[in-house]
Amino acid sequence: MPSPSPTLLNVDFVTTTAAVGLLAHALMSNAAVTALKEQLKKANLVVLNLFIFSYPNLKMHSSSLLWITDPWNTLTHYNDTTLRLMQEALNLGISCYWSAPDFILKSKSLNKLCVVPVIGSAQSFPFNEVELDSSKFHHIHYRIDPPVDFNYKLLLDQLISRGVQKGQIKNPPDILKDQSEKIPPPPLRIYAPRMHVTEESSNGALNNADLTAILTLFKDDAWVVTKPLNLAQSMGVKKYAVPQRESEWIQLIKTETENFSKGMVIQEYLAEVNDGEVRVWYAAGDIVACLKKFPKTGDFRVLIDEGSKVAAYFLTEKEETIALEVGRVLRTQGVLMAAIDFIGGKISDFNITSPGLLVQLEEVHGGKNFAKIIIEKLMAEKN
Repeated sequence: MPSPSPTLLNVDFVTTTAAVGLLAHALMSNAAVTALKEQLKKANLVVLNLFIFSYPNLKMHSSSLLWITDPWNTLTHYNDTTLRLMQEALNLGISCYWSAPDFILKSKSLNKLCVVPVIGSAQSFPFNEVELDSSKFHHIHYRIDPPVDFNYKLLLDQLISRGVQKGQIKNPPDILKDQSEKIPPPPLRIYAPRMHVTEESSNGALNNADLTAILTLFKDDAWVVTKPLNLAQSMGVKKYAVPQRESEWIQLIKTETENFSKGMVIQEYLAEVNDGEVRVWYAAGDIVACLKKFPKTGDFRVLIDEGSKVAAYFLTEKEETIALEVGRVLRTQGVLMAAIDFIGGKISDFNITSPGLLVQLEEVHGGKNFAKIIIEKLMAEKN
């Protein structure tokens, strides 16, 4: 924010109060609007015009956003996507509030949420908790990292029980709870790698139908990749030479699913990963920009926190055709923010819980302000 105009230092107390009130209203739409209007009536409008002129980029917005993330001390603040989006919202004059699972439900009033107003910098702001009715918020961005486990789903249900409307929560809560990030939704399965999903077993055994399907699906492959359904990102993802015997398949699956107690995806290995994995960022179904992620040296996985490199990327005509179709499906689902990954033109990850790498996306594209594009598209969407 620019430094205050010297003009304000030479005006009377009432005018200064009005100007400061205007600034507070721009940053926090929950300010006392009625009192502010009374102040402005008493203020010197000429000086007020000078104040507004001193802040030509300052806009007032009547909506507020609530951002729910993992606990504050678990975030990587300098390149966290949520904090980047929060900051850009503030820059646009949109008031923001932040909360986390460990305190959002602390209020004894069942229709209130415990939140922190974000003032000044999204990376560093006073932690002054307030209790607000959920109707205060235009959107509630539920950006807790997966896995989508019992606790993840429970908090969504608890928020709704406190009066939060399903339409306020972005992305839609039913999609967040039910859509696996490792498996594209049915309309997009034609763009997925060949895969088979083994569900958790109640009797500690792999059923014959699963085994037959696996043997048929991967009979001509040299390698497969396994992905645990209960873990997130690249955790637990492994590459195996295709077993030659049924007993070897059974042992592999038994080991990776902890005696068939957990679900797992088995999919074809996409050798094109060596040329990089493409991330396409979406806002309200529209493509924002793309980058390419490269596997960590000596590994087939992309591991950003362990040194994987990223670079700006522009889709080929074929890739764009698929990406646009993905956008249409996201729009139909009501998914406002997503980051979909592709390897060799096939969907490798369907990130809709807390899509990331926005800071890196802006950096590799020369500092372009994609966060502003995303926020403006989000604010244009009705609940």
